[in-house]
Amino acid sequence: MSNGKLLSLVGIVLCMAVSAHADVTLAQKTSIRLQGRADVVVTEPSIRLSDVALIESPAVGDDEAVIELRKISLGQSPRAGETKVIPGVEILEKMRDAGVRLDSLLYTFPRQISVTRAFREVASDELEKALKTYLASSDRHLELRHIVAEKPVRIPADSMGIEVVAVQPIQPGHFGIDYRSRAGSDEVRFQMRAIADEWRVMPVAVRPLKRGEIISAADVRLDKVNATSMSQDSIQEIGDVVGRSLKRDIGEGEMFSSTVVQIPPVVVAGARVTMMYLYGRLQASALGIALESAPEGQMIKVRNDSSQRVVSARVVDKDTVEVGAQ
Repeated sequence: MSNGKLLSLVGIVLCMAVSAHADVTLAQKTSIRLQGRADVVVTEPSIRLSDVALIESPAVGDDEAVIELRKISLGQSPRAGETKVIPGVEILEKMRDAGVRLDSLLYTFPRQISVTRAFREVASDELEKALKTYLASSDRHLELRHIVAEKPVRIPADSMGIEVVAVQPIQPGHFGIDYRSRAGSDEVRFQMRAIADEWRVMPVAVRPLKRGEIISAADVRLDKVNATSMSQDSIQEIGDVVGRSLKRDIGEGEMFSSTVVQIPPVVVAGARVTMMYLYGRLQASALGIALESAPEGQMIKVRNDSSQRVVSARVVDKDTVEVGAQ
C-alpha cells in the first residue's frame, strides 16, 4: 500500500478517535480487516456488524474470530422502507461492549452509515384478495366497493403476504380493516378503510300494515337488506315481530323497529316487584311498586315501599327490577 493510500485510510480512522501512528502500526501486525460501508440495505429485524462492514482476513486461523465479529449486534433495524443512521463511533462502542480489542484490528468506517430496511409495497389487488378471504370465513356479508389507500403500504421484503385480522364498522358504508403481514422476518400491522355495502337478512312487511294491526307470520318475510338503511332499533328476528301490534302504518318491504312495534310489557304499572339494590359486590333487596310499564331491559320508575323514595330501575323479569348503587 502506498503512503498516499494509507494516509487516506488513516484520515477516516481519525474520525473514530484512532491515531494515525496506531493505525500504521496495526497495519503491520493485524490480519483481520473491517471496511465499513456508507449505505447498506438489510432484511433482518436486527443489524449485524457484517451488514455494515466487510470483515475478512487472509489467515485461516482468524476464521472463528471473523465469524464472531460478523455476529455482533448493532441494534434493531428500521421499519420496512425506512432508513436509520448509525454514527461510526457508535459501531466502535458496540464492538467494545462485545469484548473486542480494537487495537487488534485494522478498521475504517465512514462518519455515518445509512441503514435501510428492504421492503416491498402491497398492491391494491393484494389488499382486496386478503379482505375477500377473511369475509369468506366470517359471518359478515360485505360487498366491497373500494379500499381507500391514502399512502403506499410497505412490508418487509421477505414477508409471505398479508391477511386481515378484523373488520370494524366506522359509519354506514365505511369499515376499518386491520391487516398484518404473514411470516417473514417480523410482523407489520396496518389499518385501511373500505367502502362497502353490508347485507343482512331481516324481517320485512309482506304487505302494507295499518296501525293497531296484530302482526301474523303471514305478514312477515325474511329479505336481504342493505345494513346502511338499518337503524339501531331495527328488529332482526321474526319472533320479535309476530304477535305484536303496530304503533303506526308501515309499507310493503319496510323493516320493523322497536319504535314501530308495540312490545308487550314484562312489568305493568302498579305491579309489586322486588327491588335488587347493588352496592359493588354487595346486594340488598326491598319491596316496591312499579310506576311504569316496560319490557325486559328497559328502565322504569319504582317507589320503595319502606322509604317511599322513587328510583330508576332496570326490568329484569315480571317480578324483579335492578337498582344501581345509590
